Amino acid sequence: MLLVSSVLTHSAFAGSTEETNDTVGQASKAPAPYSCEYFDQFLSRATAVIRPQSNCESLLGDAGGIRSELADRGIGAQLTWNPMGLYDLKGQNRDPQEYGGQNFTYSQSVALTLTYDLERIGFSKDAQLTFTPQVQTSNYQQGYPRLHNVAILAVNQPFNDGKLELQYGFYPLIRQFYGMILGGNSASAALGPTSVIPVQVGLSLNAPTPSFDVTFRDDSKRWYNHSSISRSMTPEGFLADVQKNPYGLKWHVDGANPMFVNEFGYKVQPGQGSHSHWFRAGLIYNTSHYTYLKTQQPTDSNYGAYVANTIQLTTPSPGTAQGLYLDTKASWAPKDRNAYNGDVQFTLFDIGLFPGRPRDMTSIGFTRSFISKDFRDVMGERGLAPADTITAVSLSHAFRVTKGIYWINGFTYQDNPTLVPKRGDAFLWQTSMYWNF
Repeated sequence: MLLVSSVLTHSAFAGSTEETNDTVGQASKAPAPYSCEYFDQFLSRATAVIRPQSNCESLLGDAGGIRSELADRGIGAQLTWNPMGLYDLKGQNRDPQEYGGQNFTYSQSVALTLTYDLERIGFSKDAQLTFTPQVQTSNYQQGYPRLHNVAILAVNQPFNDGKLELQYGFYPLIRQFYGMILGGNSASAALGPTSVIPVQVGLSLNAPTPSFDVTFRDDSKRWYNHSSISRSMTPEGFLADVQKNPYGLKWHVDGANPMFVNEFGYKVQPGQGSHSHWFRAGLIYNTSHYTYLKTQQPTDSNYGAYVANTIQLTTPSPGTAQGLYLDTKASWAPKDRNAYNGDVQFTLFDIGLFPGRPRDMTSIGFTRSFISKDFRDVMGERGLAPADTITAVSLSHAFRVTKGIYWINGFTYQDNPTLVPKRGDAFLWQTSMYWNF
């Protein structure tokens, strides 16, 4: 599902942090009531690095006048369905399955996002409540979580024309920072999100965590500083986190302590005479007790850092996000308590590459993850020999079938699709659809 989210985020690129705030306060200058653009003022602002699809890209639109009735009451609604299949074309089937796609892996997720204009009940101007229940299933018994939880229950409050923004409630912290899905990260499909360093050091992924975020922006709204205090995901990993917090609204989870994140960034929207550009750099500090790999003694913390840059290389067409982009990332974490202690990613993607297909996206990506020397030493003592690095190259294309439906296909060649035991290289085919109702 990373590939699907990546495609849709790029298709409305720069849809994070500041873009969501560009829509704040549009009620006074909104298009004619009950147009699809009018309904976009009710899109959720609770996820900083993922912009929801416009209601102009909705299958149902205002069928039966339902969205109009809800909008009159300050309510927005968006339903999405994402089925996905993943398979290693080299036919390395095994029971039990060891990585995504080793056997044919199917998953699907359904999410309903509801928003409410809190200004109507006395909150500050443009305050918004987001409530998102979700269900996710998979035939991969050991690798993908089964979800039937609340993904988001959060209040977003902008102040001073968006120069200050507060958010508080329950939500996955990975969707507030870094932009894991930017960069066509199908390259991590076999190893899954555990190979993403911000997730490895505790940013919540599937089960949300109680969090409080503050974002400051300068007068131009280009420079920003985004900070968060949150409960960590359990150090046992994202699958254990879901098991310990099955409905997503637990305040306390054993072993999961407070963590702190700070991201500094610069973000420019695409427009006439300006290229889209988003630079960000972040630090993560987690007070949870992880385990030193060599001594198996508890640590007093875990931490990590990342830097990322996404820039539009071609001159943008006014009013569109079309063009060629380059996304680069690098992350780091200490080798004495993490299996992965570094990674780099490079992705070229083009929106509207083919004539007559302005909403399609094509991308090619390269990812290299560096395996901790301490982890390799410990595994070597046990008679196992993990690789020094894991490398993947991916190619993907998102095809807009019709309004509200995308069909995405991708191929990834990846060496070392498992940490241990070592297996042969994988050639993964991923196919998925995204339905926006």
